[in-house]
Amino acid sequence: MDCNVTNANYERVVAVMGKYLNERYKNVCGCPRCVNDIAAIALNYLPPHYYVEMDKDREIGSPWVMVESAVVEAIDRVMEKPNHSLHKPHETTPQGPAALMG
Repeated sequence: MDCNVTNANYERVVAVMGKYLNERYKNVCGCPRCVNDIAAIALNYLPPHYYVEMDKDREIGSPWVMVESAVVEAIDRVMEKPNHSLHKPHETTPQGPAALMG
């Protein structure tokens, strides 16, 4: 079975994370686990908006303000309780957190 369904909020969450992690939350751990945890938590805060085919004339997904709130909550939650030891608290990849997101 070939199924190609996309959650429009995923793209929005990744866009907001890239902006916030590079501009507002530079001290957040950028390891793959923390970045993925932030994305997963933010997506779980938002209702899913699945689509099969993107219509360029129609905006799909949760309102941007909801996505931004979900990402901020997720970042705060991961900063408070990361799912790894804090031996290197602000470890990032050489390219920074944005490189991990695609």
